[in-house]
Amino acid sequence: MVFGVLAAAAVAASSTRPAVNEAQFQDIVLAIHNRERAAVGSAPLHWSAKLARDAGYWADRLASSTVFRHDASNRLEGENLWMGTRGGYRLEEMVSGWAAEKIPLRRMRSWQDDYHRVGHYTQMIWAGTTSVGCALSKGRGYEYLVCRYDPPGNVMNESPYRQRTVVSAQ
Repeated sequence: MVFGVLAAAAVAASSTRPAVNEAQFQDIVLAIHNRERAAVGSAPLHWSAKLARDAGYWADRLASSTVFRHDASNRLEGENLWMGTRGGYRLEEMVSGWAAEKIPLRRMRSWQDDYHRVGHYTQMIWAGTTSVGCALSKGRGYEYLVCRYDPPGNVMNESPYRQRTVVSAQ
């Protein structure tokens, strides 16, 4: 059932989209994350091979099971999950889906008001996060994108945005 992890490997071509190689995969993921981060003043993320391996393990597990859920054994890394019809989406669409959560966030007082609705986006832009690694795995009818983040974001009672230092006029 598992067709292999594709982070830092290749995203296989389907009849509706071209193949994406390892370098393109990383470039696309980083470009979308870093575009969103730049828009809110967060420093760019760096690619982590270790996070990509960890994400690949979980993406393969999701693709081989019938359950779509976060990795309960993961206590050290942030995690974003995406699932969609196999061959139906480009990588840009997968990652940009998380970024689109900024729209409902604009109407909230805090990301914690409905973090299930905006938590993928806040993890993407979390100012304290410095690294990301992702993997894509294909199951029988679905694809699973998993991104892992270090340090993790979405820490309760903290802001996802960069803390601004106020300089005294004295």
